[in-house]
This record gives sequence, structure tokens and C-alpha cells, in this order.
Amino acid sequence: MQHWKKQISLLWCCQFLSIAAMEMSEPFWPLFLNQLSPNNGQITLWSALIYSAPLLISSLVAPYWGILGDRYGHKKMVLRATLGLSVTQGLLYFASELWHVLALRLLQGALAGVITAILCFANHITPTIKRSVVIGNLTSATAAGAILGPFVGGVLIQWLNFVTVFALASAICFAITLALSIGLQASTPKPPSQQNQHSSRKVTKKITGLIGLGLLTIFLLQAAKALPSSFFALYAEQYLTASPFIIGLLFSAAGVGMMLSAPIWGKRFEHFTHVNKPLVLAGIAMAASACYLLHIQTNLLLLLLVRFIWGLCLGALLPMLQALMITFTEEYQHGTLIGRAQRFIKLGNLVGVSAGALLIIWWDYAIGFIVAAILYIGVAIALFAIRSKYQQGH
Repeated sequence: MQHWKKQISLLWCCQFLSIAAMEMSEPFWPLFLNQLSPNNGQITLWSALIYSAPLLISSLVAPYWGILGDRYGHKKMVLRATLGLSVTQGLLYFASELWHVLALRLLQGALAGVITAILCFANHITPTIKRSVVIGNLTSATAAGAILGPFVGGVLIQWLNFVTVFALASAICFAITLALSIGLQASTPKPPSQQNQHSSRKVTKKITGLIGLGLLTIFLLQAAKALPSSFFALYAEQYLTASPFIIGLLFSAAGVGMMLSAPIWGKRFEHFTHVNKPLVLAGIAMAASACYLLHIQTNLLLLLLVRFIWGLCLGALLPMLQALMITFTEEYQHGTLIGRAQRFIKLGNLVGVSAGALLIIWWDYAIGFIVAAILYIGVAIALFAIRSKYQQGH
């Protein structure tokens, strides 16, 4: 096996384990907070803060971690992220007040960012023609971790307690840090030459619009994905009379579809031209929009199938859009671009979850799914605009 492939395999395993470690606690924050403060009448507000706090902080700092990776090497950023997770998860073991948890989640958002750091490192060592494949494979690692984590966390909480989850997650992330410190090859990017800097200034003028459209598309994608997440469990319980087990299956169906499809999409996108890639993604976005509209029905088996198909769409949309955007910039700017993309991913998640909650307060579940479907149509329009601007520049 080529050396870079071994490095990617190590990164895949570590990303899978780190995401699984984090997702062990993610669905259960309201239960843990209620245990910490059983007589607090504002647990819902605290839950919202603890979910959103790391997203907000991460959206602010992610571009700067990307810049530091471009300047000083992406291995350092990977180790910083995994060690940051280990430390903050370990400190959560000792949290005894709600504000302790909030402070540690804020710190986690500032120090972590494993997905971004690993993506930057993988992009740096992967041959250009294989980057779509690698991004797809890493996306499947994220999806697999997100499926396994809640299951393991639920078992641990059921039979032991919440703090056991934090202790195990901290130990896993520390072991990952050790494995990566030994297994990853150090790589300090060289600064661009004066000729490259002069060339990049000319290129930057041409691609600024493309990057801006790409970031807007990422924001819309994540807002559309996150919008129903704030009410889907309630919708399934109240309108479909689904049990917690069935609700878990419905959530997992999308993750399984994403996990299975992302590597396949990565291989397929190698064969499309840059001009055609936005067209393909626009078609997939329209399919995702149709999936949201098909959520508005009461057949559980059909909904399970729709969720799986939606997951197939997710396996292409964000990973392949990021792979396309990376081709718009110079090699030494990739970390900066990936960091900026992560900012818009986090902001899209925040806006989507918040908008979903407000829509349910003001209207009903059907309106929530319709608005999310419209956002996917907006994604398709933005992708057509990217294609048009790319053709004008080439």
C-alpha cells in the first residue's frame, strides 16, 4: 500500500472513533443536565445553550486553525483537536454544576474541530485526482461514528451512569492522540514563492465570487439538513406514534445511507468535469428536497425508505461540494478554505436548528419540512450559479 493510503486509513479509524466517542453523549445532554439540576425549570434553555455553544465558538475559530495549519503543519492541528477533546471530556467527568458544563462545552468548541483538522491533513497528503474519494471515505467515517456512538452511550448510561461516558470518551480521544502522534508523518508546508504569491493574487480576483457562492451553498445545505432536527423526534412520536426504538431507526437510516454512499460518490465524482459537478449536485439537492416533502405522511416503512434515500443524498452534497471548492484555490491555501467552510457549516447548523424551533412554535411540522425543502431548492439554484461563474472564468 502506498504511504499516503496508510496515513488515510489511520485517519479514517481515528475520525470514526473520535466521532463515536463524542456522539456517545450528544443525544443525552438534556437527561444529564436534568440529573445535575433536577429542580431547575430552565433545563430546556440550558440544553439549547449547551448544544449551540460549541457550534458558535467553533464557527469563530475554525478559519484561524486552518490558517495555522497552512503555516505550521496540519499534524499539529490534528493533535491539538484530539487532545482538546480528551481534556474537555475528562473535565466533564468532574462537572457538578450547569455552568461547569457550559464552560467546558465552550472550551471544547474552541480547542476541538477534529473533522476539520483531519480533512486538512488528508487533503495535504492526497494526490489531487484522489481527493474526492478520500473526502467521501472520511465522510463515511463520520457517519459510522455518529451511528455507533449514541448506541454505545445509551448502553453505558442504562447500565452504568453519565460520567462513565465522559471518562471513556476522554480515554478514547487520548489514545487516538497517541496513535496519531506516532503514526502520522509530520509535514510543514513550505511558504509560497514570490511568483506563486503574485499568481495567486491574480487568481484570487477570479475565484472570490466562486468561493463566496460555495460558502453560501454550504450554509444553505447545513441549514436545510439541521432545520428538521429540532422537531423530527417529536413529529415521529406525536404524528406517527413511533416508539423510541423506531425513532432511533429513522435517525439511523439517514446515517446508514450517508455512510454507504459517500465513498461511492467520491469515486464517481472523479469522472465528472468541474463544469458538470455543480449540475450533478444540483440534481441531488432537488432529490433531497423531494425527500423532505415525502416526510409529510404517516407510513413508517415509506418514511424509513425516504430517510435512507435522503442519507444517500447527504453522502454526496457537502463532501463533494467541499472537494470541488478545494480545486478553486492554491495548495497552500487549502487549510484556510476548509476552515472557512467549517465556519459556514457550523453557522448553518445553528441557524437551521433555531429556525426549526421557531417554525414549530409559530406554525406546524409540515411547514418545517416545506421550508427545509425550499432551502434545498435554494442550494440547487446556488449550484447553477457556481457553474455559470466557473464557465465565465474559464
